[in-house]
Amino acid sequence: MKYYLYWGCSLEGTGANFLQSLRPACEALGMEFEEIEDWNCCGASVSYAGASDLAIKVLNARNLAMAEAKGNYDIVAPCSSCYIQLIKVNHEIKENPDLLKQVNDCLAEGGLHYKGGIRVRHIQDVLYNDIGVEKIRARVTKPLNGLKIAGYVGCQSVRPYGEYDSTVKPVVQDRLLAALGAEPVPFAKKISCCGSGIFLPEMDYCMGLVKDILEDALGHGAKLVSTVCPMCAMNLEMYQDRINKKYGIQLDVPIVYLTQLMAVAFGLDLKKDAALDRNVIPPEAILKEAVG
Repeated sequence: MKYYLYWGCSLEGTGANFLQSLRPACEALGMEFEEIEDWNCCGASVSYAGASDLAIKVLNARNLAMAEAKGNYDIVAPCSSCYIQLIKVNHEIKENPDLLKQVNDCLAEGGLHYKGGIRVRHIQDVLYNDIGVEKIRARVTKPLNGLKIAGYVGCQSVRPYGEYDSTVKPVVQDRLLAALGAEPVPFAKKISCCGSGIFLPEMDYCMGLVKDILEDALGHGAKLVSTVCPMCAMNLEMYQDRINKKYGIQLDVPIVYLTQLMAVAFGLDLKKDAALDRNVIPPEAILKEAVG
């Protein structure tokens, strides 16, 4: 199965362990990725800074047009912010011929044209619907042996369209975790926002959001929190020390990507393939104990 991989800016920076673990874990399942050459930022970050709506649409349409020009494979966007930008724009320009013409007039300046023939998929969608939990379970050589994990979905990875999972009661990530041998724990905050890109300007408020999410996960027995969003991973992981000082608590919760857990369960190298050494809060001890 071949896909275009659009990893966006975050997976070259703070989410590098996501990209590093995604390739070997997914390739172990028979997935093949091709990079969209000369891809550009989806605009998720600059949208907060007041970039025009048309500019954001053209940024995303350029990526879609370049993929379409090379072949009719689906685009896989592991980053939830990239996913929501790409799929939203794809829907809007397909459903509005006047907007598609306006966008194509802009793309023509760069010799591009978009016909609307590309699908945008989240990595969870592809793993669940194309690969399937049975094939994933069959690939596991080191099951996570009932390790209690809170599968944090966040506010973007299934929204706004709910194309592969419920926007209210998502189950896909939990089922993927179960296929790895883990025990996904239910917790009410699994689709609550972590603060996303407003964390720095609204730090006090967002630290409260993260505190509530992590305490909810821990209160339901979770030893780890998994995510599929680099923004969520950064917000949940990097500010725990500040949250501890502000609230007088002792959070020390490892935040791991779903693909890192896949690499571990598939028996791949913990450093080279799972990239566990790149996490801020080390998860190795908990995972090694789980897999024996």
